Amino acid sequence: MAETTVIAVIVAGGKGTRMGGDRKKQYLELDGVSVLVHTLQAFDRHDQTHAIILVVPESDLGFCNTLVCSRPFDTPVHLVAGGIERQDSVENGLRLAKGLCKTPEQTLVMVHDGVRPFVSHRLMDACLAGAQTTGAVIPAVKIADTIKTVDDQGNIVNTLDRRRLYRAQTPQTFRLDLGLSAFAHAGDTGFRGTDEASILAHSGIPVNVVSGDETNIKLTTPRDLGLAELILSRL
Repeated sequence: MAETTVIAVIVAGGKGTRMGGDRKKQYLELDGVSVLVHTLQAFDRHDQTHAIILVVPESDLGFCNTLVCSRPFDTPVHLVAGGIERQDSVENGLRLAKGLCKTPEQTLVMVHDGVRPFVSHRLMDACLAGAQTTGAVIPAVKIADTIKTVDDQGNIVNTLDRRRLYRAQTPQTFRLDLGLSAFAHAGDTGFRGTDEASILAHSGIPVNVVSGDETNIKLTTPRDLGLAELILSRL
């Protein structure tokens, strides 16, 4: 990995409507530290990450600049305003990443949710190793429950084969040149993806799966905060 530049793109543009309250979920505190800072610290302490790009709503740039400056991060942290949707925000982050690196073909980006504070270095390493080999990977966890599809009347239509079903996580990791090409193609074709993997796949780029981590949870509802406090107490 010595010749490869690694840039983490942390996306923290969510409004947190399902969390409730008057504070965005990324700014809620766990053990006296905001969720977003926990996430930034995870990448800051990762010895393969050369730079961090934090993507936040334009209205939050001042607040987040103060948040970052108040912490002694060893890895350079760059702020950029997000867009209307996640896809737009990630693309803004990728464009900044292009300006920070010499060769996009030798740069790996890890796009990560700002509200997944428990991403491990083991998982980061696995994603980077996979992307170094194949060009693009995501971490994912096999679904253990039986999954049904249901019609508008609430009737079961069929049962899906759970052996082929996975829950996607982040950091979704890929070569920067592939990501820039895929996002440009999505813009040209009017495609809107639900995550980076879907955008890469839309442009014909294969995306592999590496084993995810059950503790790499995304904080979305108040119940998740309780689980996060439990995880944090065991770290």
